[in-house]
Amino acid sequence: MKVLIVDPDWRFATQASRYLESRAHLVVHQTSAEQTLNQIEHWRPDLVIVAAELVQTGIMEGLGRLCPRPAVLLTAWMDRYDIAWRAWQRGGDELLMKPLFNSGELHLAIVTALQNATAGTRGRAPTAVSA
Repeated sequence: MKVLIVDPDWRFATQASRYLESRAHLVVHQTSAEQTLNQIEHWRPDLVIVAAELVQTGIMEGLGRLCPRPAVLLTAWMDRYDIAWRAWQRGGDELLMKPLFNSGELHLAIVTALQNATAGTRGRAPTAVSA
């Protein structure tokens, strides 16, 4: 599986890349929305892992237009839940908290994002059950 990690946090990206590459996934890491949108036209990932703070740059819309794929959103601020919620509404399929890295949590987030994307729940208005 081709995985694109879009996060300025090198520590997380390195840990996640090592974990994913050890399981035979191809990983590309980008740190900015501009780099990501330029590269995604040529390299079509199967999954995108993106930092929620980059959502304000329009990256989710760009990814959705160029390459609609399952997305795991990363957030480090539960006190700024509004940012994570906006990111989710713009195309996220699963949310993962930082900074703690647990390979089991990453694996579960990826599986859940893939399931949510294929189940057709993306883009639907949240209900009391799903919210």
